Amino acid sequence: MASVLQPHSVPPGWFLRWARESWALQKEAPVAFVFLSGLLIFLNLTQQTLILTIPFACLETALIFATAMTVELGGWQIRDVLIAFRDLPWLPLLRLGLAIALLVSMILLLLWSLHHYLQAILAHDHMSSAATLKNLRTPAWERIPLWLKNLLSNSLGNAQTLLGNVFLMLSVGSVVLGLVREGYLAVLAGFLAVLRNVRVWLIFLLVSVLLQGGVTYLVRILQSSAAAALIAALSTMLLLWVGLYGWCFAKEAFGLPLQRERQSVRKTRPVLVLQH
Repeated sequence: MASVLQPHSVPPGWFLRWARESWALQKEAPVAFVFLSGLLIFLNLTQQTLILTIPFACLETALIFATAMTVELGGWQIRDVLIAFRDLPWLPLLRLGLAIALLVSMILLLLWSLHHYLQAILAHDHMSSAATLKNLRTPAWERIPLWLKNLLSNSLGNAQTLLGNVFLMLSVGSVVLGLVREGYLAVLAGFLAVLRNVRVWLIFLLVSVLLQGGVTYLVRILQSSAAAALIAALSTMLLLWVGLYGWCFAKEAFGLPLQRERQSVRKTRPVLVLQH
């Protein structure tokens, strides 16, 4: 188990390389990714409380990763994607969700114990995009339909959650790629991959901060449902691209399943020759 929990360092030039790979995946299977985008929209139309942001973000990450891995391995039809969704390791993903919930609970308990010192910070709604939009009370925002507000706040909130907590995507990736089946090991794998690639993590974190600044500006200029619909569509695209970047990150940190199988075959081949 120790050997599989040794993620690799990402080679230089990752930003442009992942952009090319993400675009190539979408060009190779446009129907599959249009279907995936529709599914993301459907999920984000639901009423998600702030406490459900991380579970929904992890679920959407698993769906994006399953689609990307299916296309990587040669499947491009909607049927292939549905089979990939069905075959996701749902029980290990549930264990991962429980491990993350325990971790978040411990962090919240720590913050609560320090609330006297942090109340000036925690009192503001700009801690996240989702919190900013869900607590917005301007007249223009109140006129926007509820389903559109849900789509906009959930898409932006989940994208920022993944950007600011990139270990979540890597933890999900370690499960989807079949590296681990226990929740705490998946969290450990995610943290180890971040520690091996601190510079990449810092860029993700910086984009998360910039996104929050953009949302703060957005709430001042958002005046109509048409503008909200356009921004919601762009937010869904952003969420998809964040997920694809996370897939590229996990793929380079942990490796694709077929690559690991080939490596395993190469390692066992000399033993088979000696037996003959």
